[in-house]
Amino acid sequence: MINVLFALFSILAGGILAEIAYIFLIIIEYAMVGSFNFDLTSAWLYFKAAGVEGGIMGIGISLFRYFGVKGF
Repeated sequence: MINVLFALFSILAGGILAEIAYIFLIIIEYAMVGSFNFDLTSAWLYFKAAGVEGGIMGIGISLFRYFGVKGF
């Protein structure tokens, strides 16, 4: 059960980190140019991509922990 929760947490954490990075880049763009262009479709795309990456990482780490690989 803990492995499933770890995988789900990795998916959510990846998505949250992607959105934080996107907001940080918008702030940098605003500081450089004086305006910014926020596109909701690109934010959604980054969130989905990070969710897939987090899922792959979470499932991989969960499998390593399940099979008792050293270091996990």
